[in-house]
Amino acid sequence: MMNVAITGSGGFIGSHLVKRLKMFGHRVAPLQHYLFTQDGVDCLTQALVGCHAVINLAGAPINRRWTDAYKKELVESRVMTTRKLVEAVNRLHEPPGMMISASAVGYYGPSSGCHGEQDAPEADSFLAELCVAWEKEAGLVNGSVRLVLTRFGVVLSPDGGALPEMMRPARFGVMAAAGNPDHLFSWVALEDLVDALVFIMGREGISGPVNITAPERTSNREFYRAAAEHFHTRLSIHIPDAVLRLLMGEASQVITGGRCALPETLMREGFQFQYPDILTFFNKAFSVSS
Repeated sequence: MMNVAITGSGGFIGSHLVKRLKMFGHRVAPLQHYLFTQDGVDCLTQALVGCHAVINLAGAPINRRWTDAYKKELVESRVMTTRKLVEAVNRLHEPPGMMISASAVGYYGPSSGCHGEQDAPEADSFLAELCVAWEKEAGLVNGSVRLVLTRFGVVLSPDGGALPEMMRPARFGVMAAAGNPDHLFSWVALEDLVDALVFIMGREGISGPVNITAPERTSNREFYRAAAEHFHTRLSIHIPDAVLRLLMGEASQVITGGRCALPETLMREGFQFQYPDILTFFNKAFSVSS
């Protein structure tokens, strides 16, 4: 049994992770938002005393329009939160044995192929710069702490996140597809993501960057084809990139950019995905939720 401190424990991913950790008998210490709004880190440091692991999931939602003000919020909710967390960990006489800090596959650039965990970040991209700054802060943690930088793909779940809204037209027999059909993109089922985090906790040999994505290389065309097959849609329409840019501004690159990353470490370590491909996801996840 471990004592696990978590930022973002009340969020979409965090709330599911808390349930899974408790199911395995671990004790969870939620690190509340107010601990990060104080000038110093004394209270935050005290909240970390006795913790064996820290999981950092804090961050404002990425899938909304990026105004200058919201870009600042995206940075502060990730970079500044991580900076304070690391400062608090580094003050402990007995720091936790490990820290998992979330990042995203937005670290990589658009490509016709898939990125490995040692590939360089994309240049001249707000999303990549955000991920690099986020990971840099985590990298300042005490060298005795095993640090894992988990880069999440698009998290899919029928119960939350962006997917229910994306699939809403399908309930009425229409599939609204977005992005270049040939672009690859990386996704991961919420259940696999949560299980992967627990898996990483138990594997002392895992450190550094870890892509948490489904092992299948999935294109936009394959994603929407699987969705259309599952929902038995009668009509398919394509939303042009220009319309997405008009609606979402710079944030539309999350949908149109086409980033692909391989879960090299998880595959090498023998992690078993419940949802290894997109057809399995739609057929299995939605049948469970319905």
